Amino acid sequence: MTEPARGTRRRLFIVIAIAVIIIGGVVAATIVSHSREPVRSIAGTCGHLAAAKDLDRSLTSLDPDTLRERLRALDAAVTTAPADIEPQITALDRFVNDLLAQVDQAASQDRRTALADALAARADQIDAITSAGGSVQSWAAANCGIELGDATTTSMAQ
Repeated sequence: MTEPARGTRRRLFIVIAIAVIIIGGVVAATIVSHSREPVRSIAGTCGHLAAAKDLDRSLTSLDPDTLRERLRALDAAVTTAPADIEPQITALDRFVNDLLAQVDQAASQDRRTALADALAARADQIDAITSAGGSVQSWAAANCGIELGDATTTSMAQ
């Protein structure tokens, strides 16, 4: 009778070992999955918004050096923005990225004309984007102590 009891213990040990491995795998996969999610924080968003400051000026001047740098900062702000301001930052980010994509694809050699045309094509969005910009400015002033400028999109619409 010692032989069947020994075999039963061995099977029990194997089943327990497999269960521990499966549970460990699930825990590890969960940790890895959550580690890829952006960390939403006021401090992180403030840092990105500070780096994106004067994006409107870079956009109107189409200065390639500062424009891409500031747009990357705005892109990063989307991933760290707390829920209360994330929709507005996302709206600004999409608007500017779409605008620049149209300018970059324009057949015109004159980028300023292409920018004016792209803005004219989005005239119906200007009020919403101006509102989103105002919300981001207010949020940045209240939460970060950052003055982002006159209006994130007002100078673009002029």
